Amino acid sequence: MTFTLVGRWQTRLFLLMVVGLPVTAVFAWFYGSVQPLALLGYVLLLGLGWDVLYNYGQTWRWNRDWPPLFVWVAGLWEGLFLWTLLHLLWVLGLTLPGVMVGVGYGRFAAHYLTVFALTWVGSQSLLPILFPRWRFHGGQWLEGRR
Repeated sequence: MTFTLVGRWQTRLFLLMVVGLPVTAVFAWFYGSVQPLALLGYVLLLGLGWDVLYNYGQTWRWNRDWPPLFVWVAGLWEGLFLWTLLHLLWVLGLTLPGVMVGVGYGRFAAHYLTVFALTWVGSQSLLPILFPRWRFHGGQWLEGRR
C-alpha cells in the first residue's frame, strides 16, 4: 500500500489514540507520573512532521511502497531523535512542558518501544480488520466527500 500524507496522519493519530494511549496510561500509573502522556503527545506532534518527510521519501522508491523494515528504522530514529532532543534540552537547563528534567533513558525506552511495537502490531492486524478498505485508500480510514 502507498500511504497518502493524510492517510499517514490519520493512521498515526488512530493508532496512538487506540493503542498508544491505553498503554501509556498504564506506564503513567506505574511510574506515578503524567510524563508518559506528555511524551506520547510529543511523539504525535513530531510524528506529524516526520510523516511529511516519509511521504516525500516514499516518492523516490520505485514502487512507492514503504516496507516494514523501513517502518522499524523510522520508529527507532523517531525515538532516538526525541530522546536526544530531551537530553539536549536538559543539558541546557530547559524542558518541554509536562516533561521532568532528566528523563531516565530506561523508562523512556521501555515506554517508547512498547508503544511503538504495539502500534506496529496494530497497523498490521487491527487496522486491516476494522477498516478492510484502509489499505486501498492510501491509509485513510476517514475519507472526505468526493
